[in-house]
Amino acid sequence: MNRRVTSNDVAQAAGVSRATVSYVLNGRTGQSISSATRGRVLDAARDLGYAPSTAARTLRRGRSDLVLMLLPPEPLGRALAIIIDAASEEVERQGLRLVAHRLPAQGGAPSLVQSLAPAALILITPLPEQELAALAATGLRVASLHQAQENPLAPDLGIGARQVQHLAEAGHQRIGVAVPPESGYAWRVDVRLAAIEDACARLHLPPPVVARLGLDAGEAAAVVGRWLEGPEPVTAACAFDDEHAFALLAGLAAHGRTAPEDLAVIGAEDIPLASLAVPPLTSVSVDAQSLGKRFARMAISSLDLPENEAGASGQSAESPLPPVRLVRRASA
Repeated sequence: MNRRVTSNDVAQAAGVSRATVSYVLNGRTGQSISSATRGRVLDAARDLGYAPSTAARTLRRGRSDLVLMLLPPEPLGRALAIIIDAASEEVERQGLRLVAHRLPAQGGAPSLVQSLAPAALILITPLPEQELAALAATGLRVASLHQAQENPLAPDLGIGARQVQHLAEAGHQRIGVAVPPESGYAWRVDVRLAAIEDACARLHLPPPVVARLGLDAGEAAAVVGRWLEGPEPVTAACAFDDEHAFALLAGLAAHGRTAPEDLAVIGAEDIPLASLAVPPLTSVSVDAQSLGKRFARMAISSLDLPENEAGASGQSAESPLPPVRLVRRASA
């Protein structure tokens, strides 16, 4: 078996101390190391095929080179996948690695953080106050819209408000909302409903009529029937996402009804299939790529990274949330 190349081997080949090798390969600043010496160290490491020991570095620093992203316990949708990809690309630019993990059911976030020793944590889902306090006590950098924004509706990104605004501008007064029933979606459903209720109140509309709807044509037909045939008929609907909007369109078709004539329908996320719906689906688009980059920059802004990169990240961490955009099509 070939012996593992060590930092001592690199130091001997470059004619420098192990401390110098550590300073150069870890990108540490504040050391008066000439460019020629840096070049010798980097050349020696490359020629020898040196790979730093992740375990040793984790023990030395008290943290790994991982950025942990905690996901809500819900299916991975397109927008969340784009957020993960963009965040991963951003942290890799800093020499780190992103690990996405669903919020563990047993032990919660603190136990997972303890086992992985991440450099930073990105929260895509809220945590109980006691868990946040436990994480804060470790000094771990935490990036969370729930903490970074004073507005409790900020995690909705303005989606619900934009949906209601568009429907109100079209003259609709009685608005329905279709949200998933699964408990894994609970926190996003709660913040979306709060945003829609707030928007209705600000526009002096009645409170929205809420239906918890699975992605099932029969369920959708029953919901649409109740909305259209009730004493105060619903004339427009905000869907939790485009998939739930498709379900509402299927429910309309089951009754021989159409959008927007019988029920205006607006989705969220603007997935590629939205333009292929019958009729084409009006939706609210989210710049998920910019959001993923923002999460990454929030997480790594205070880490001990090479000065030219960390400074840029720190500045970007204060940028505003990416705006949502209405994509107007035929359904609403």
